[in-house]
Amino acid sequence: MKKTLVSALTTALVVGAASTTFAAANPFADVPADHWAYDAVSELQAKGVVNGYAIDNTFRGNQNMTRYEMAQIVAKAMAKIESGDSASKAMVDKLAAEFRDELANLGVRMDDLESRMDNVKHSGFIRYRWARTGGNNIDGRNFGGNDEQFIRFRLNSAVKINKKVDGYARVEWNHDLNTDQGTDRGANLQRLWVHGKVGTTDIYAGKINPHDNVVSLGHGIMLDEAIEGAQVTFNKSMGKDAKVSWTIDAGKTSNGNAFGNTSSSTWVKTGPDTGVWVDVTGAQTRILGTHVDYKNGKFDAAVGYYNFSNKKNFEALGANFSSIGVWGVGLGYKAGDFYITGDYARANQELLNFGKDAYNIQVNYKGAKESVPHSWGAYVGYQKLSPTATPFPTYDTVYNNATKGWKVGVDYTFMKNIVGSVQYFDGKVVGRDGNDKAKKIFTQVTFSF
Repeated sequence: MKKTLVSALTTALVVGAASTTFAAANPFADVPADHWAYDAVSELQAKGVVNGYAIDNTFRGNQNMTRYEMAQIVAKAMAKIESGDSASKAMVDKLAAEFRDELANLGVRMDDLESRMDNVKHSGFIRYRWARTGGNNIDGRNFGGNDEQFIRFRLNSAVKINKKVDGYARVEWNHDLNTDQGTDRGANLQRLWVHGKVGTTDIYAGKINPHDNVVSLGHGIMLDEAIEGAQVTFNKSMGKDAKVSWTIDAGKTSNGNAFGNTSSSTWVKTGPDTGVWVDVTGAQTRILGTHVDYKNGKFDAAVGYYNFSNKKNFEALGANFSSIGVWGVGLGYKAGDFYITGDYARANQELLNFGKDAYNIQVNYKGAKESVPHSWGAYVGYQKLSPTATPFPTYDTVYNNATKGWKVGVDYTFMKNIVGSVQYFDGKVVGRDGNDKAKKIFTQVTFSF
């Protein structure tokens, strides 16, 4: 069947004998304005009945077409019939009867395609960040005036597999603007997991971050890190009715990082003002832990215990143990626009005289919502971190987590999906004589999509 016949037939059925030449630009390169079918083809294209060939912007009206191509045009024509146009509807119905098999198959395939497209949702952000660590002289190393600039691109893909199972993937690319190279995190696959429900139990398996799926013990003070393993939460799926839930996490750090560090080396102090770097490449931390959470209205609480095993890293630091046990507790209370949190963690071992205890007390006011322009939030807090009690904290840190001091920050949404953040930390390294200062400021802007 010729496309010229289809154009004339569909035009007669849907829009009648067109007599008005479109003032818009010619929709197809091979149908000039003086062509006998120009008005009909232009109107059909404007109404979405025909699309042509996007590769070269042509209509190819003299080209033979398949019955499936004709069925697609009939299907579009059926959708464009206006109510009350009984004559056109009757003729389109005759065409629909002729191509009923093709339309049936086409409908099944289109429905399946649309369903599958709805099963995948993408999101992410582009972020620019500048940070400066200044005024520090720690263990004979001058930290003063160090600037960091990097760009981060993150892409998240949430996948619905069926009614009970879904999946998630995250890829991220980081580029250091000072060195014009990828950062130590570079380009990597950060998340890749499947999630299923069995009654009121949620199960995650793969490359996960336990802090992503439930509010982790101590609001992330102890563990906010990607691991290869699994997480099981009992009673999570009951939603608002679930006042108590129980979570178990098991796995190993997936990036090969040293314990509490983000590189393949650890700084070990050898004298009052000297130290050396110790290679701990491949020293993955094995993690096994559990916590019980309670939430009732404005109040939330959690208590739990985690074991971190990293023999290679501990031996490199001169320790005579292969694992560290940490217990912790967290409390939170929402009062109007304020959210107040207090978290505490204690380890059963110590590294390099940095202490066994860690805590964070923080007051959060409102919060910048990326979908609400000009919304904003602020926070102030006092924290003490430890490489043993808080090996993978959610906070931005200085000197391998071994610091304590004040922090203050502000977030502001400039316009929809564009959020700026500023944070300042002023403190010192724990377990020292008080002269090892630790200061840091960072600013960033995040463009979400």
